[in-house]
Amino acid sequence: MLRACALPFHARCALPFRSAFRCAHSGRRRGSAPPAPQPFRRGGDRRTADKLRASQKLPHRERPINNQDIGELNLVFLGTASAQATTSRAQQSVALRVQNETWLFDCGGQTQMQMLRAGIAPLSVTRIFISHMHGDHVFGLPAVIAMCANSSMQQVSASADVRRWEKVPLQLVGPVGLRAWLRTVLANSYVGLGRLRLQVHELHGLEALQQPKHVPAVLSGVPPLHGEVLAPPLWPEEDGAWSVPHPTAHGGRSAPRAPKMRIRAVEMDHTVPTVGWLLEEYPRPGSLHADRLLPLLEAHGVEKRLLGQFKLGTPIELPTGELLQPSDFMDPPTSRRIGLLSDTRDCSRAAAHCEGVDVLVHECTNACTNFDRQRGRGPDTIRRLAVEHGHSTPQ
Repeated sequence: MLRACALPFHARCALPFRSAFRCAHSGRRRGSAPPAPQPFRRGGDRRTADKLRASQKLPHRERPINNQDIGELNLVFLGTASAQATTSRAQQSVALRVQNETWLFDCGGQTQMQMLRAGIAPLSVTRIFISHMHGDHVFGLPAVIAMCANSSMQQVSASADVRRWEKVPLQLVGPVGLRAWLRTVLANSYVGLGRLRLQVHELHGLEALQQPKHVPAVLSGVPPLHGEVLAPPLWPEEDGAWSVPHPTAHGGRSAPRAPKMRIRAVEMDHTVPTVGWLLEEYPRPGSLHADRLLPLLEAHGVEKRLLGQFKLGTPIELPTGELLQPSDFMDPPTSRRIGLLSDTRDCSRAAAHCEGVDVLVHECTNACTNFDRQRGRGPDTIRRLAVEHGHSTPQ
């Protein structure tokens, strides 16, 4: 199941996805997003407000999850505003809740406060993905890291989340320049990482970096942070997309019990080097036609305990030597796919990668409103202005 909820600056609302495909525009300015719910008023019934927030928290699955089932996926829109934040919307940030982890996509200003309002525990954040280095997408990142570091020091040493962080670093992925910027900001603001360990993967080979004006000012000469785990650069594959590896523990092994999702980055057309993200769940076994299979097993005296491996693709051999293939008794495997496209004026590069996704989140900066028409500016003018700034319109 996929769920999504938008969290304005003071309130939140939940919206389940009912169709196989839905395009959720992350509206950025006037006229581009549905009206925000009314905020909680000061002086109101605080207990009622707290009870409402608690009732709207998206639940996590508490039962053990096997390698083929990552359970419910929850999208939380922490911020949908542009560079100019408003009283009802924070700057860009989207959280994905998967199993007992939280993945953040962009960390604009106010992300730290929005996480608290959404009930997202700092210790649950394991991966952060940065689409580009504009301030409204990264200025909240140092505060989020500091909050995670403080939480790691305040929690008891027996905490499972703290032990996980001591073994597996917090993974950050973004364009070239992210590592040097993050080292400079955290070091010059005297942020102590405590038990937290960081691993920064940078995306190399972006076409936008071929333009001299897009090359970051500082790329080297900044010493690593205490607790930083060095990571190799990521380069595009044959299809032009970047595959993001799982966070690595000691010895270079993947994190234990990491959610089984494949994450890829694809370049977008913006005013600075920018990427979007494509998330794809590892294939899940289809439904088993037990009404056809169980009679065969009972007739040949085959134990039902073999059904577990049969669902994962292992054939069952009957006493007669006949092999029962899973494909003959099961529906085709399924997997959920999510596309998170950041600021762009042209998403054609991502079109092939996002074909058939279950949920697509796409930005739209300016909409042509009645206010614009009164000033003599039509949809074409609004679109031209948006494209000049590297953005899209809902029209």
